[in-house]
Amino acid sequence: MKKVIRLTESDLMRIVKRVISEQTSVKEGRNNPLWINLVSKLKTLPFQPKVLTFNSYDTPPIPSQSLNWGRAKGPNGKYAFGIASTDSKMPKERMDLFNSEDRKNQMEMHKWWKKRGYETDGSQISISFKDADKLRNDIESFFKLYPPQ
Repeated sequence: MKKVIRLTESDLMRIVKRVISEQTSVKEGRNNPLWINLVSKLKTLPFQPKVLTFNSYDTPPIPSQSLNWGRAKGPNGKYAFGIASTDSKMPKERMDLFNSEDRKNQMEMHKWWKKRGYETDGSQISISFKDADKLRNDIESFFKLYPPQ
């Protein structure tokens, strides 16, 4: 049985505003539950990440974060490795891995990730925040061969 409901214009506007506000309250950036879980797992690694917390330049700003290991430049720097939180404007879940001094070593590191089943383009490695346990274990294994400095 169908019912006919009559709405006033103000009722309709209130409903539309509520739907819009609920849709825009999507958890993204550092408030994404998958990101929060990933960060908690990666903070238990033997080499803990440097955590950078910032707001994006979007309007409104999106609370963001990145996890970083190593230094690409410097006397002991071999490579840099980072994972950034994502948002609706940059949704690609990835790791940035580069070596500014030794391109051959960088390619060897990317081959290591490729052998583990990850896609790589030579500077970025595609990941999934949903696979936090696998990613944590793979990063730990990677650090055994390539410890960050």
